[in-house]
Amino acid sequence: MPKAQIINPTEVRAKGKLVIPAIPLNTYRSAPDKELKTWGVDNLRYVQADMTLVREFETMLHIFKTTEAFRGVKYQHAGPAHLSIGQESTVVGQALALNVEDYVFGSHRSHGEILAKCMRAVRELPAVELQKIMEDYMGGSILRIIEPHFSGGSIADLAQAFVIYGTLSEIFGRAPGFNKGMGGSMHAFFAPFGSMPNNAIVGGSADIATGAALFKRVN
Repeated sequence: MPKAQIINPTEVRAKGKLVIPAIPLNTYRSAPDKELKTWGVDNLRYVQADMTLVREFETMLHIFKTTEAFRGVKYQHAGPAHLSIGQESTVVGQALALNVEDYVFGSHRSHGEILAKCMRAVRELPAVELQKIMEDYMGGSILRIIEPHFSGGSIADLAQAFVIYGTLSEIFGRAPGFNKGMGGSMHAFFAPFGSMPNNAIVGGSADIATGAALFKRVN
C-alpha cells in the first residue's frame, strides 16, 4: 500500500451502487472466409494441429489414469490429472492471439494452455533462440534426454518434443519435468515460452494475471 493513499472509512463504507456498462453475450457469429483472410491458411492448419495435440495428450492422460497403461506402456499415475477435454479451441485460440512475450496464467485444468502457448512460441521463435532456451533450461537436462531419441526434423520439431516431454514429466511428478516434478498437474508451467504458473484454485489466477498485465503495461 502506498503511504500517500488516504482511505476515509466514511467514504469507502458509504452506501451506493456500482454501475457498469452492459456486457454483450454470445455475439460472435462464425465467418470462415473472414477468419481465413485474417489468420491465413498456415495459421489455421496449426490451430487444427494444436487442438488435435491437446485432445490426444489429455486422452492419453485419461487412459493412463484409468487403466495404468497406454499403447503398451505401463505406468501408474498416483497424482491428480485435471483434464480439459472439450476446451481445446479455447486454449489454442487464446494462444493464437498472443505473442511470445505475452503470458498466460492458467486454471486447475491447464495442460492444454501450456501446450498451446508453448507450441505457438515454438513457431514464432527463431531456431537459434529455441536451441539456446532448450540448452539453458535446467542445464539442458531435458534436452539431453530427448535428443538421442529424436532423428530428423527441424529445431522447431525438436522443441515441440521438448515441450511435450517436459510437460508430461511434470504432470507425472518426475525429475525431468519443467518444474522438476514439484508442480504436477495443477502447477506446471514453462516461463520461457510465456506459460506462467497455473493455479489449483478455481479462478485463482484472475487477480495474478491482472497484476502481471498491469506490470507489463506500466513497464
